[in-house]
Amino acid sequence: MTHALHDFFAAWGETDADGRAALVASAVGDTIYYADPHAPSPVTSPAALTEFIGAFTKNSSPGAKAEVIEPVDSHNGHVRASVRFVMSEEMQMVGQYFADLDGDGKIIRIVGFPGKGAE
Repeated sequence: MTHALHDFFAAWGETDADGRAALVASAVGDTIYYADPHAPSPVTSPAALTEFIGAFTKNSSPGAKAEVIEPVDSHNGHVRASVRFVMSEEMQMVGQYFADLDGDGKIIRIVGFPGKGAE
């Protein structure tokens, strides 16, 4: 159930545009809603999402990536995960993402928040 989430965040470190598009296509449904504090407005198509992720990759340090931190919580088609964005060894940030999946396990809605929330 979490395969789509891993593919989605692997796309953030993929420097090849075709490889990035393939990862996004494998992770998201035909319709998508993506929102996070760095997106000026929600992203609502797979093509626009691929472009948004590509801008992150282009503006990041070489080797920058995003990785899902295990464990991932899931139930009834909903997923919650912490994600580490690694810009360099010294510069990292963690965000919390909540996703809804379709019947095929693909992401149709994903919303991110900075940090890990209250602990």
